[in-house]
Amino acid sequence: MTTIRDVARVAGVSPATVSRVVNGLVGYSAETQRRVEEAVESLGYEPDSLARGLKTKQTAVIGVLAPLVSDALASEIMSGVESAARLRGYSVMLGRTGPNSTFAASYLRTLRTYRAAGVILISAAVTPDMRRALGSGIPLMSVAIRDGQRFPSLAIDDEVAAYDGTRYLIGLGHRRIGLLAGDPASVLVNTVRKRGYLRAMAEARLSPVLEDGNSLYDSAPPALARLLAQDAGLTAVFALSDEMGAAVVNELQRMGRRVPDDISVLGFDNTRTSQHVFPALSTIAQPLERMGELAVERLLATEDSVGPVPRILPHRLIERGSTTSLTT
Repeated sequence: MTTIRDVARVAGVSPATVSRVVNGLVGYSAETQRRVEEAVESLGYEPDSLARGLKTKQTAVIGVLAPLVSDALASEIMSGVESAARLRGYSVMLGRTGPNSTFAASYLRTLRTYRAAGVILISAAVTPDMRRALGSGIPLMSVAIRDGQRFPSLAIDDEVAAYDGTRYLIGLGHRRIGLLAGDPASVLVNTVRKRGYLRAMAEARLSPVLEDGNSLYDSAPPALARLLAQDAGLTAVFALSDEMGAAVVNELQRMGRRVPDDISVLGFDNTRTSQHVFPALSTIAQPLERMGELAVERLLATEDSVGPVPRILPHRLIERGSTTSLTT
């Protein structure tokens, strides 16, 4: 196995200099950095993060846990996490926990043993059980969900975003607007977005029509059927994820309904899924990749700058082919 001494010998420097270069520290020239990086590449050297962690009480690893959430959403957040982590010399360990909190606790205990530098939860709130499993010395934060005042989080204002999406459809002339919501158990996201929709409908003195899915593609067709059973004359559907929005577009067209001429469809998130359907999905955009980048920056920042106050990021409306003005 290649050691740090092998790299030092090939690069013509000391092992201490190799360590500084590998860990992104200062105290060497650009030429020295080039020689060390070339030696690392040619020898296939991989630093022993666990051994280093036993000395420094921290490894160059960031954990990311993703529960039952859109693969497209998680992928775009992960892209930002990996980009920012790699830039700082950190690796990323991903755990797909699903709805089972036992799996999450197991991953967190592993990350605790591995002395991770921090842990990011995608669209999941930090629970006391998670905090206990991870221990008190490792920073933990949520992205794409506002976790109150208990732990740091990065998210948009979901209520305002859903309100703005509903107001957009009302502005197009729609009065019979159905909401296809996410998991009803998701109080910090789904319930908050519902509140934004209901507020906009109430202000316009319109009757709300709601059904729950679970944010994933397969949940949308049966939820859409229930929505149309409540009001067959809907002229717009606001789906609170792009996966459900794409499924609604496909299902409506399977039923012989034209999108957007018969029914406009608005999604949420602006994942790649929004452009992998025809017509392309109008959507409320979250800065998902930027959330991942900022999460890494905050985890690795000084303790004073990573307080429990949530940081709210801007959302925006992206108009594509799935929505149009109501002309009749």
